[in-house]
Amino acid sequence: MTFLYQDNKWLVVNKPSGISTHRAHPGDLGLVEWLDLHQNLQVHICSRLDKGTSGVLLFARTPQGVAEAQIIHEKEQSQKSYYLVAGKTDQDSWTCNAPLDGKPCKTQFTRIKEGSTHALYRAVIHRGRTHQIRRHAAASGIPLLGDSEYGGTDFPRVCLHCSTVKWPGIDQELYAPLPQWFEFCLDTNTLDAGCLALVEKRYPFLSSVTDCCRLLHRGEYSTDMAIDKYGDWLCVTGYQETIPAQQLLQTHTPLLTTLCKICNCRGGVVKTNVRDPHKNKLFADMAAWGDAIPESFLVHEHNIHFKVQLNERQHVGLFLDQRDSRSRIARIARGKRVANLFAFTCSFSIYALAAGAEVVFSVDMAAGCLKQGRKNVSINQLESDGNAKFIKEDVRKWLARQLRKKQNRPDDFVPFDLIICDPPVFAAGGKGKSFHVEKEWHKLAGTISQILTEDGTALFANNHQTGPETFYHEELQKSFSHVTRLKPPIDFPDIAGHSSHVRLYWCQK
Repeated sequence: MTFLYQDNKWLVVNKPSGISTHRAHPGDLGLVEWLDLHQNLQVHICSRLDKGTSGVLLFARTPQGVAEAQIIHEKEQSQKSYYLVAGKTDQDSWTCNAPLDGKPCKTQFTRIKEGSTHALYRAVIHRGRTHQIRRHAAASGIPLLGDSEYGGTDFPRVCLHCSTVKWPGIDQELYAPLPQWFEFCLDTNTLDAGCLALVEKRYPFLSSVTDCCRLLHRGEYSTDMAIDKYGDWLCVTGYQETIPAQQLLQTHTPLLTTLCKICNCRGGVVKTNVRDPHKNKLFADMAAWGDAIPESFLVHEHNIHFKVQLNERQHVGLFLDQRDSRSRIARIARGKRVANLFAFTCSFSIYALAAGAEVVFSVDMAAGCLKQGRKNVSINQLESDGNAKFIKEDVRKWLARQLRKKQNRPDDFVPFDLIICDPPVFAAGGKGKSFHVEKEWHKLAGTISQILTEDGTALFANNHQTGPETFYHEELQKSFSHVTRLKPPIDFPDIAGHSSHVRLYWCQK
């Protein structure tokens, strides 16, 4: 339930933890930018929730609404109720009036339920100051669970949720249900409770645009694994080759059963990843649970559908970490000449075609991937105009051929407006044909820049997690005037102590 209320003046959403109200840096996506990118909704900030806080968040639809909201705040005409999990205290209810940043404010606390280690409280405010509830809770001797900034113990998120807002001019109470795992934390800070807190950052929020998302990112849990949702099924990837898939399944059956219930899934598959997929399969072994998984099935992102396979020992067929990038491509693709290099199953191509691109070239060496890309184009009924071109060729050769055309027949060469380059880290080949992304990056950037129009755009990406990020960024800056490092989607966060899962760069000449 992402949207709680909207009319011509206000938009109210159920904000997840893990996303800021507004972006802090170019390339980031705060909730304001996310709504614009994925829902085509332009909103104005008139109240905020901290990045770690979830729940009811109200936006204005017009600048006039912002001014009206300011008056409402100044006259303290609204009321906001929060739930929080914190340490225990003997007080049933109390009020904290401590000024913050030299300004008066008041928070009313009520204990709702007590467990063996923590308690659930309600906090009510009328006008919020910066981190008001968090700071007043700490001043009251009960710092929030997960709020390390103010003395709380470690947890995957700050346990603060805005549950209700009463707002003048809206005749209904705005309500975001309490995440069910909040009460799990009252008796013990279990790993599973923490895992469910992480899941709540992505689901059901992302279900407003897709039925696929990452529920648990690698590095967020004690076991080295990731959990993805594809339609009605879960896909668990274990990264420790010494742990068989069946063992991983048995160890985490209670967690996976709970996730299936929360996310309305019918079962799933566990796969053990191997580090050298070019001599073996990408996944060494698999174990399934729940209902039998179809050989293939359709999933959706916005109004676009993709065919995926969970039972295969290679990739599912859709990279979830490129969700935001696909939407960015769609916003500028209309009427453009587009090249999708290392196209895989052509998801970028399909977004560009659906957006009205003049022509889209999908280039890849893997015939099977291009075949599935053709099927995806057909599934979305985008093949009739004949503007989808599929080219089975080494991308390096294709680029060299385009450059020769430009140099030898400059009057006949038609440059590209938009190019997507998402190469693998490594691809095996015969003598002199193997591909190493770090070795090829400079030439890819230079050639792509040369075959773009003067105002052309390129999206570069790679998953070389052990490679030097500054190298990839600086090499692109040699060929492009403007290079913006993009943050990955909300379900692929950067984890302290871990390299970024994916590197994304928006480049303009």
